[in-house]
Amino acid sequence: ASLGPWSDRLAYRDTAESSFYVHSEYRGLGIGRKLKGAILEEARLAGLHVVLARVAEGNQASLHLNEAFGFEHVGVMKEVGIKFGRRLDVHLMQKIVGR
Repeated sequence: ASLGPWSDRLAYRDTAESSFYVHSEYRGLGIGRKLKGAILEEARLAGLHVVLARVAEGNQASLHLNEAFGFEHVGVMKEVGIKFGRRLDVHLMQKIVGR
């Protein structure tokens, strides 16, 4: 799990991107939910305003988990990812945590 800068530009200093990966053997055990919750708590403690998530096309579980934590769809970046030799669209999601 990670929480990293969205951009190195100063104007975006209170925006971060969240990311987490759960090995296939451990999916469905609530680990992703715990990781996402911990990431959001760290974002709040760090004083961030917005947390972003990028989700590759076809990853319904990740889309659902982000939605469950209040992330909203804000756009789709067309063909920016490549996985298994195939170009993929990537969903951009965001949650405002600094209110």
